[in-house]
Amino acid sequence: MTFWHRQALNGLFIGCLIFSLAACAFGNAPAHVPPKASETVSAQPTPTRLPSGTLLYQADWLHGLSGWQGTQGWKVVQGQLEADANGPATITIPYKPQVTDYAIEVRIQVVRLLRPLGGYFTLFASNQPGKDGYQAGVNNLEGATSRPNGAHPQAQVFIDPISSMPLTSFRPVDYEPGFKLHTYRVEIQENQVSYFIDGTLIATVSSTQTSSLSNAPIGLGCSLVVLRVSSFRIIAL
Repeated sequence: MTFWHRQALNGLFIGCLIFSLAACAFGNAPAHVPPKASETVSAQPTPTRLPSGTLLYQADWLHGLSGWQGTQGWKVVQGQLEADANGPATITIPYKPQVTDYAIEVRIQVVRLLRPLGGYFTLFASNQPGKDGYQAGVNNLEGATSRPNGAHPQAQVFIDPISSMPLTSFRPVDYEPGFKLHTYRVEIQENQVSYFIDGTLIATVSSTQTSSLSNAPIGLGCSLVVLRVSSFRIIAL
């Protein structure tokens, strides 16, 4: 065999060797397989906290009760909600906040008392499984201007059931709403509720049983009074 034949054979051998190594290298590389539908990781949106002050709900009574569910005695008069309640009367709103921290702000006027003593009105959220409720309002409304026995209407806030709060934290405050329009505000933050009248803090109470308070049904209750509600809104805290 001549020198050139040997060189040709060596070149062919080296070429085959390089080709084989390259084929092995690509053969051992993992192929790209699209993930199965069950293996696809989908990024879930992270819940965002609504900015404080975001308006969540505002009542509109221009066309009647608009979904508000009440017992006898509730009606709409000239775009305002009114109650003429000889006995206990309640009404609930057609909305449930999707946040745990929120405020209810209501403009209420006592128009007339139907009896000289014993009337009341309250804002409430009923208790639910795993969530205590609350009530905030004015009790023992009376029309007398002089009170020889020292009795006064009282503003108060409490957890429902009342057994879910320390009794020492239940402290009603003497308060005379008269027959003027006032702003009543209830702020709910986790298991705590604070009650304000015309911007003044009346009291704050907390549940000892649940980590958050109820967010529905929310409503108004009253008795032995003609009550007028000019606005009702819910705001994120």
